[in-house]
Amino acid sequence: MIRPLAVAWVALTLLASALSAQIPVLERRSMSGPRLGLTFVTGSRGEDALRQHNLTSPMSQFGWHFEQQVAPRGEGPAFVIEEVFLVGAVEQRTAVPAGTVLFGVRMPSGLEFGMGPNVTPVGTGLAMGVGTSIRYGGVSLPLDFAVVTSPGATRFSFLIGYALQTSDGRP
Repeated sequence: MIRPLAVAWVALTLLASALSAQIPVLERRSMSGPRLGLTFVTGSRGEDALRQHNLTSPMSQFGWHFEQQVAPRGEGPAFVIEEVFLVGAVEQRTAVPAGTVLFGVRMPSGLEFGMGPNVTPVGTGLAMGVGTSIRYGGVSLPLDFAVVTSPGATRFSFLIGYALQTSDGRP
């Protein structure tokens, strides 16, 4: 009795392995591209930091967005990790760097949301973003709104850009 069960177990395991190798369930995609937008700074600590560096709000933002996503083939949400590196206030004859990493979800409709750490020379904060992506072939046109909170300061940013999709086809 044990021998037929062992043979059946091995056969099912080999069959499942062969099927999963032929039909990948997940697809990895990489999306990256330029970003530009505006940031508004509020809060007593944020306004004090602006005054100390002779800056005003709003500030321009220019940078690059890197993204990795894992999505089920067909329908379903994609799990997304985004790295956004920006330089702000160039119109004010300075450069304020900022880096953000967001962990989030993108729905099949293009609606996306996420949150993660933000780092600037002034300090750190919690970034929360929501947006949508308009797709046209292999190009995505993101429209994103972000809020970064830290003690005594809040920043609101609106970013636009484009991203080119590449796929490695591996699960």
